Amino acid sequence: MTEQTIESAAAPGAPTESTRGFAMRADRTTPLRAARTAAGLSQSAAARELVALAQARGAPVAGAVSLKTQLSRWENGHALPEPHYRELLAELYGRSVAELGLAPADPPPEGGLRARLAAAAAVDEAAIAVWREQLALTERLDAQLGAAGSAGPLQALVAHLDGVLMHRTTAAHRRPVAAVLADAAALAGEQALDTGDTDTAWTTLRTSHAAAVEAATATRARAAAGLAAVLVDVGEPAAALELIAEEPEPSDGTSVHLAVARGLAAAASGDRPASERAFRRARTLAGAVDQVHPAAQVTVDFCWGHALLAMGDDEAVTPLQRALDAGPPTVRARAGIHADLALSLATSAPESSAEHARAADELATRIGSTRIAARLRAR
Repeated sequence: MTEQTIESAAAPGAPTESTRGFAMRADRTTPLRAARTAAGLSQSAAARELVALAQARGAPVAGAVSLKTQLSRWENGHALPEPHYRELLAELYGRSVAELGLAPADPPPEGGLRARLAAAAAVDEAAIAVWREQLALTERLDAQLGAAGSAGPLQALVAHLDGVLMHRTTAAHRRPVAAVLADAAALAGEQALDTGDTDTAWTTLRTSHAAAVEAATATRARAAAGLAAVLVDVGEPAAALELIAEEPEPSDGTSVHLAVARGLAAAASGDRPASERAFRRARTLAGAVDQVHPAAQVTVDFCWGHALLAMGDDEAVTPLQRALDAGPPTVRARAGIHADLALSLATSAPESSAEHARAADELATRIGSTRIAARLRAR
């Protein structure tokens, strides 16, 4: 599922050309939110009703969990629903698209393309450096607060960079913008996967991958690994392995991402020998880049434990505990390790399992991780 994103990192909160006809409201009391409230529906209930209505009409629709996330963004004025969702919302609430505040923006005035081309051409090294600083701050926020504390500014940055890149006309001018977009979209895609929105995760990681290819940066491996994770999450590990097989091996150690992704996909496919080979390579690569990427070995231990858990191996506890003791680099990783330990210890040490489950649930709630919450519910 895609959206017409209307945020811009250039001037947070300020109307821009892309928001014409669909301005954000500071008090967030949008007509769409008011219509849902008047109907006596929670966001979860409205999402379920939309899914049922779409299925009855034979219209494409995301799952109820993903749709609830999108509904929140639509109600807050952060994005404009696709046309078929606008019609479904109008039918659900018994109001017109215009009454719901979802009328599409007016066509850009004549000469709009020239203005956007000029704005994109004006981007210089100083502007790119500011974007890098903004992304670095967002990455620090993500490490501490997850998507709950950083998703909004990050999504705005991705949308803005994507728009600038679209209007840069030469390869030399496009590459530096593409490099920042690749990194920003990689993190945004990982956040979307963590919140259970596999549709957005897929499209955003595709954006990251395409930008990384154009900029010839190592982020390509990270984006490919993220795409493989999405495929595994939706039950397509064979497709994940095919995707990874097409990726070139970077020479700077970033193939740790690919080796780990290959190991996780092989584990999900039930191919233990292939998973073991992939993780042996990942450990070797992590050791080689440890001075540059000190968290690499922690990630390998965490993911190897997750792979063992997926294959029903009792030895999953050892690498998971080692990863936890070493200090996970992000709160998302720490929550995931606690969740996997809770599952691994459920039979052999129920009290320890319960402690890890409580820790994982607390962290998942704090960062808005529906993916980890779903893993806990599967206990």
